[in-house]
Amino acid sequence: MVTDSEIAELEAIVGKENVSTRSSDLDGHSVDESWVEPHRPDVVVWPASAEAISSILRLANERRTPVVPWSGGSSLEGNPIPVEGGIVLAMYRMNEIVDIREDDLQVVVQPGVVYDDLNGRLRRMGMFFPPAPGSSDVATIGGMVANNSSGMRAFKYGVTRDYVLKLDVVLPNGELVTVGGNAKKSTSGYDLVSLFVGSEGTLGVVSEITLRLAGLPEKVGAAVAVFDELARATSAVYECARYGLAASALEILDSATVRAINLQQGLSLAEAPTLFLEFDGTQTGVEEQIEYARELCADNGCVDFQVALTAEAYEKLWSGRREAHDSIKLSHPGCTMIAGDVCVPISKFGEMIEFAHALSQRLDLSLYAFGHAGDGNLHTEIIAHRENGDQFSRALWATDEIVGHALELGGTVAGEHGVGFAKRQFMSREHGRTLQLMRSIKDLLDPKGIMNPGKIFPG
Repeated sequence: MVTDSEIAELEAIVGKENVSTRSSDLDGHSVDESWVEPHRPDVVVWPASAEAISSILRLANERRTPVVPWSGGSSLEGNPIPVEGGIVLAMYRMNEIVDIREDDLQVVVQPGVVYDDLNGRLRRMGMFFPPAPGSSDVATIGGMVANNSSGMRAFKYGVTRDYVLKLDVVLPNGELVTVGGNAKKSTSGYDLVSLFVGSEGTLGVVSEITLRLAGLPEKVGAAVAVFDELARATSAVYECARYGLAASALEILDSATVRAINLQQGLSLAEAPTLFLEFDGTQTGVEEQIEYARELCADNGCVDFQVALTAEAYEKLWSGRREAHDSIKLSHPGCTMIAGDVCVPISKFGEMIEFAHALSQRLDLSLYAFGHAGDGNLHTEIIAHRENGDQFSRALWATDEIVGHALELGGTVAGEHGVGFAKRQFMSREHGRTLQLMRSIKDLLDPKGIMNPGKIFPG
């Protein structure tokens, strides 16, 4: 419990106007987009500098007070929920683009910068930051670093970790350190940048981020391929990956997901298993790859193949995939969506999605399956009424079974959403004895365990 004297000390550090114990603020920082039950912090603090963060962490470390960094609040695994109370560090006011280094294709940002806002600025200079999370309109760069986020373009462009060059980090004892550098590559010492990327705020607080960027492609095009059977669609996914299709995104939606998109977005897509493909590069290159995709999909029984090469046609076609998660949510008001985010070897993706569907049918549950098929990353959304205890328990059990099956196939519990609170019970099963090595690193950097407690590691 944060005491009145601690709150007074926090006010002295950041100003009274940047510290709140109001119910509305505590409630607003008690829940994310996951099914995890809300947990209120004791206090919300809005820092404005690395120095302020340092002073806050020194105070919290002395008192053994939990500290949870908070970004956009769009996490799907309970990652930022303060399950042990304490201080929420609301980072979203630290939202400056510090420096755009056009000649080096780099940008320096504070953690509260929103992904779409950053790319809006960079686009004017012919550059962009590629990972493209589904919640790009609210996801902050700090949150993306914390979860090693990615999205639809990971098939070609990779994940957040691939773009982080340098981090300014405040350690739990208040020490300020810089890891990484401005060079595009280095073999000098341990890769400490990668240690902090994906650590979900359990090792320290990132106060500044240097990213490498990509040049905007000359042309972007899209295609939608419809199949009468899910197995044919997943077979096409495998062949697209196996035979070198140069797509920037390779996405799959099951029939239920397409139906939700049609309902909520006013589209008229065929309600059948569907692949969404994106291509970028030169005009000729995009056209050639779309024709190659058409051939691969036809070989696997594609029944309809639509192409969009103009900006207007592309936006209309691709908007359906972007709105999948929200369309499902809007289709079930008052219900809880229990998210899955497994990732398996590409050869096992078809088996993984078939298992999820069969399981939901056996348990009489409503399940939506979609995701970044080119990476083997499957998202599932199981719908349940929380007040229906039996249904809610079945939904949680089914999600656990999907995760378990992914591990049996050589996959991981978390492709891009992080572990958070919701998936921590699987960490021993996935990592075995190396989980203790992770604990040792955590204990070395955070011996008092103040940073985002209750996350990643099993309770």
